Amino acid sequence: MKIRVLEFLKKVATEFIPLQKLVLISLAAWVTHIILRVLLLFRNNPYGFPFVSKPDWFIFHAICIDFMWIVNALVVFLIIGAITLKITGLAKKDKAKNIAVKILTILYAVFHGVILFLTLLDNETHRFLGGHLTFGLVDTYKDTSSIIVFYDYVANDLSVPYLQFVVLVLMLPFTYVVYRLLCKWYRPANNFYIRKSVIAMIVFYIASYSYVYIIWTGYSRMTKLCPVVSLIYNDLFVTQKIDGLTEANLDAYRVSYQNLWQKVEGDSSWEFSSAKEGNGLPLYRIPTAELLNSEKLKVQREMKPNFILVLMESHRGWNTGYMNPQIQPSPTPFMDSLAASSHVWMRMHTSGVPTTGGVLSTHIGIPHHTSLSQATDLAHITLPSFVSTLTDSGYTTHYMSAADPAWDNLGVWMSKWYTAQHYNREREDDSTFMDHAIEYVRDTLSKEGKPFLATLMTRSNHYPFNFAAGMTDEQKAMPLQERINVTMNYADRQLARFIRSIQNEEWYQNTYVIVMADHGFPLGENGVSTMNGGGYSNISWIPFFIHGKGLEAVRDTTTAAQIDIAPTVLELAGFAVPNIFMGHNLLRGSEAGLSLGAYSGYAALGLDGYRFIAKYPLQDETHLFADGDLHQENDLTGKLQNEESRTKEKYLGATLDTLLKISDYSLGRGL
Repeated sequence: MKIRVLEFLKKVATEFIPLQKLVLISLAAWVTHIILRVLLLFRNNPYGFPFVSKPDWFIFHAICIDFMWIVNALVVFLIIGAITLKITGLAKKDKAKNIAVKILTILYAVFHGVILFLTLLDNETHRFLGGHLTFGLVDTYKDTSSIIVFYDYVANDLSVPYLQFVVLVLMLPFTYVVYRLLCKWYRPANNFYIRKSVIAMIVFYIASYSYVYIIWTGYSRMTKLCPVVSLIYNDLFVTQKIDGLTEANLDAYRVSYQNLWQKVEGDSSWEFSSAKEGNGLPLYRIPTAELLNSEKLKVQREMKPNFILVLMESHRGWNTGYMNPQIQPSPTPFMDSLAASSHVWMRMHTSGVPTTGGVLSTHIGIPHHTSLSQATDLAHITLPSFVSTLTDSGYTTHYMSAADPAWDNLGVWMSKWYTAQHYNREREDDSTFMDHAIEYVRDTLSKEGKPFLATLMTRSNHYPFNFAAGMTDEQKAMPLQERINVTMNYADRQLARFIRSIQNEEWYQNTYVIVMADHGFPLGENGVSTMNGGGYSNISWIPFFIHGKGLEAVRDTTTAAQIDIAPTVLELAGFAVPNIFMGHNLLRGSEAGLSLGAYSGYAALGLDGYRFIAKYPLQDETHLFADGDLHQENDLTGKLQNEESRTKEKYLGATLDTLLKISDYSLGRGL
């Protein structure tokens, strides 16, 4: 068997000797791509911060990914070459064969030259804007002024100014030099070298595939390292294209959305602008003069309150003691005690998953995009957040994360809004992370003489729920449904340390503490155990409360979502500014509420006493629950008796579709 395989490889190598230059071009291009990856991953971005905080977690994947797509391209050209050789061989025209091979070789070299140029451009786009070079980005920055601005950025690059131009000039000559060196080493007439190369490339391809897709996977990393050929292919053939809204449809959706928003809001303190304002977005609304001059906002502005927003990784309402008293003992005793003296929203839902979805929705007041990887695909879009309003209004704002914000591209977004970011790979456990947060908030932020916002993103309660320091082997061997209680309890203890270390400070009395989760996690409830398995409460129902001056201890049963947090925080800060938040100020005193979220192929809407969940966009799978059925044990789909109730299902489905079309349209345009 072994002899037959070797004979086959020898025959293949002999047949492809005329095309061996394609192999050498491939290897030379691969070497250049490795250098481009090193220059991307091991450098700072143009603003002086590391492009990725853990380049060692990326570089080997990058090398393997580039090798695989280069081999795939090589195979395509080899097939074309084989067909060409067969045709010219049948015609017995050696001259024609040589011309055909030469043309194919030139085309292959040109192909790699173009890809190298686009790769360099994509790398620089990623460094400057945080997203890949896509058709959507090109459409956004297609005017000539963008080219001029790009030159200014290059000149002021805090990494190495003008290095991009040096690489641009040298990369093709360098590739050619490598190619010539390979030509000398290969000895064209000897198929021994070709045969060894074919075997080595096959082995390395299999090893690369196993390493990237089986041994050490990572969706965010794969998105960040996506090669240009895949970007082009996805833009042309794979990416779900969103049907453009006609003017008539947009106007209809605009009216429907704005009427519903005003109905839920319950007053007329905000007015939606004309279609020509706010970049034509149907979400754009402005405060009335009455609201701007209100005594309530004036008092809040004069207070200049501080804010501490704590985003607890993967904390589920199902496993939070005060939200689910059935679970004993409570995994979250400190959160329970703090919630007892806070305004608590018992029916809060995430507006996006995974972490990028929940965190971005919290900041911008719009649910996650239904089809795009928002953190990466829309990084070039300008979207204001409640943080940017605070920053522009004199606050010092700091984002502190126990997990690497560069991993899933959140760092790019935070750099748009926050004064500074804090991350160190030595502080990835919630204990060491909170040590830093305590020291910085207590000893630095509070003494700068300015109101501040400190956002803390924890990490230890993360799937597979074995990250908590000090877990015993017995605890790590528990089923996931029990293990999450251990890690949530650990995160709860670290939160307690943080709050207790600052609660006796004078400035704390003028501070609002907001505690919430980024999202939940399905652990088999409703038959779902994966993040993209549905929009049930196991993934969407999360803790959320605000503790601080003037807020009474309340158990609020108004349905709410992360899109409500941005307008609520600005209300507490005393600011009313034009915005595109889809959410509502939760402190307005209205009992009406609306929750909206998009969850990896599913979407959900809470309205009029029901929670409607649907596979999106087709809605070929739907579920309906009473809003108070937080464990979602009684699916009402198709069970409502009267015609009015059945009409309600259709209304909720149509409303969900309207809101998400408006949301996606607005996210794609930005301000």
